[in-house]
Amino acid sequence: MIERLFDHDTTRWLMSETGGAPLWAWLALPALVILVWLVCRIIGWVAQKLLLHGDRKTGWRNGLATALVSPLSLLLGVWLFRIGRTLLPLTDQARGFIGHLELAAGTVAGTWMFLRLARLVCDRLAIYLDHAGKPHAKAVIPLLRKILLCVVFLLGFIFLLQNLNVNVGAMLAGLGIGGLALALAGQKTVENLFGGVSLVMDQPARVGDACNFGGSSGTIEDIGLRSTRFRTADRTIVTIPNSKLAEMQIENVSARDRILLKATIGLKYETTPAQFRSVLGAVREMLNTHPDIAPQSRVRFVAFTQTSLDIEIFSYVATGDYNKFLEVREEIYLRLMDIVSEEGTGFASPLPTVVVNQDGKVEAGAKDAALDT
Repeated sequence: MIERLFDHDTTRWLMSETGGAPLWAWLALPALVILVWLVCRIIGWVAQKLLLHGDRKTGWRNGLATALVSPLSLLLGVWLFRIGRTLLPLTDQARGFIGHLELAAGTVAGTWMFLRLARLVCDRLAIYLDHAGKPHAKAVIPLLRKILLCVVFLLGFIFLLQNLNVNVGAMLAGLGIGGLALALAGQKTVENLFGGVSLVMDQPARVGDACNFGGSSGTIEDIGLRSTRFRTADRTIVTIPNSKLAEMQIENVSARDRILLKATIGLKYETTPAQFRSVLGAVREMLNTHPDIAPQSRVRFVAFTQTSLDIEIFSYVATGDYNKFLEVREEIYLRLMDIVSEEGTGFASPLPTVVVNQDGKVEAGAKDAALDT
């Protein structure tokens, strides 16, 4: 039938044999690829229109459709191309080579599909944990996603090698001493991997938490398979291997529910006992009635120093937000200044005051005080 179609002077050249097969058969291969691609694009578009509803990022049905339509279209294209290719009078060598390419394309499509399914499972698991009231457990999702993607990619690569007639078992067995050396070289990588798993499972900190670690501080940006990245206050990135970070003492600043407000104020020695008691009572009342100060604050007269009568304030600001803490602390400090001023006293100077009389001599009491310092 094909011979009759091309049995004309203008088309007879297509019947000439090239590489053991008619020229038209070789030309039909790219035409078949284009045709199959168009058919699969149309089928994929129709499938998305039928299956997707509303926002593509919501719902299991939309997620599955988005994840599967493109890979399945590629698999369908490989199948259709295989059917069309068998109708062409190609050489056995060409059939074998094209067959390997078809298997490789099918393996790529399958790997692509499972990669998308792994991402979908992780995304839906994160949504489920949110709805279940377990947001802390979401910290395991990024690491789980990376592990699943690595496993799927590795399996896909092995299947691809097998489809290309590469003896994977013999290749692995042939590593021998090289495999042992590779295992020893990857020891740190394995340690970092388990360190990352322990960080995620124990959850001393999560992505987004501000932490102090090893004499440094920063906000966790990512917990990876090998290392964890922190963003410092200088906006630089600090990267620490997970194996080392797992051995460090990690102070999670974001986990605090209160922030300590501790201050010592010194009143001058000219303050009378009555004034001092009034200041203590006013400060206690101010802290006990403040809406942002946690109960059971402590205000005590703690020391006679060379220059002041010291009052220690020990309380907690009922917030974990440091900016809110600074706002409350500023308000408390300004109110302390008002209280001291209202009671008719003042704060002590950090250095003794030296009084010089008209003769240019230091007065006796001031001189003794100056010598004591």
